[in-house]
This record gives sequence, C-alpha cells and structure tokens, in this order.
Amino acid sequence: MTARIFGVRMNKQGDDHDYMEFDLVEDVYYVSIYRPKRIGDGIFVFHTKYGAYHWINTLAGARKLWAKYGFAALDSVNVVNLNKIVGVNLEKMRVYFEDGSFTTVSYKKLGLVEHLLKWNRK
Repeated sequence: MTARIFGVRMNKQGDDHDYMEFDLVEDVYYVSIYRPKRIGDGIFVFHTKYGAYHWINTLAGARKLWAKYGFAALDSVNVVNLNKIVGVNLEKMRVYFEDGSFTTVSYKKLGLVEHLLKWNRK
C-alpha cells in the first residue's frame, strides 16, 4: 500500500497543479518547515517535482482532491465521506454515521443522499 498525501501549492498559479495528490515515496523529495512569522509553529512543506506544497487546509481543497474517493460537500461547512453515511433525516437535514455523529446537508445537496437509508434519529 502506498502512502498518499494531499497538498496545495505554496504559490498557487490557477492551474491543475494547484491542488495535487502525491505518492509519498515516489513524488516527495524532502520536507521542511516554513515559518512566515518566524515565531511559533511553522507550516509543514513537502517539496516535489511539481514545486512546494503544504497540506490542504480548506474544504475547497478537500472537496476537489477527495471527490474520487467518495467525498462530497453536503453543506458549506463540511466535506463528507458518502460511503460512511448510515442514515439520513430529511426533516432535520442531517446525515448520520455509525457512531451516532452527524453533520448537516443543505437542501441543494439532498440529491446526493436521499437514495440512502432514511431513518429518524433524535
């Protein structure tokens, strides 16, 4: 099994390489720390043949890179693994997971989950 990492280019250029998925062993040359304020914690940076990247840290990045793995934005505040949903409550506009946790789903995104098992959970 290969280790996959997801990154956003340090200096975005508006092309297909701004958000990338990498194979840790094959694509990463080295890692470093970038400290823009020279104090406190730095930003972990991995250097590749495509340039310098840091971990994705936005929902937009997660939505773009993880879509092929079954993730989708169900609301403006989440990106959800659709394969892990065990229940949908249309009245409360929520999707549920096996441990009882839940997140919201917007009306516009109901089409992505309404075919799943529906049940009422308080």
